[in-house]
Amino acid sequence: MKKLVLFIFALILSISISAQEKKTFEGAIAQAGLTKAETVKAMEIQKEKIAKLKVIRKKDLTKEEKKEKIKEVRIASSAKLRKLLGKEKMKAINQYWKKN
Repeated sequence: MKKLVLFIFALILSISISAQEKKTFEGAIAQAGLTKAETVKAMEIQKEKIAKLKVIRKKDLTKEEKKEKIKEVRIASSAKLRKLLGKEKMKAINQYWKKN
């Protein structure tokens, strides 16, 4: 009986945890109110960033080298987004990430 109660408690806890809002790039885009063209270009930049990060993580580098390369990719990606969207929309996206 104790095992059943413990199992039910764990199940309820896991359901409530998974129901919490997850931060996504799509959510950030929606928050900023981008046009369709901006959304498409922003998603392309994001996919490019993800692909580069996967390649870096697969490489046989030291932890510090990986960290540095990942930082470079993220900075470059942010610069591309900033150039595409402008200050106001980037500010809205950054507020989304800080808020959640």
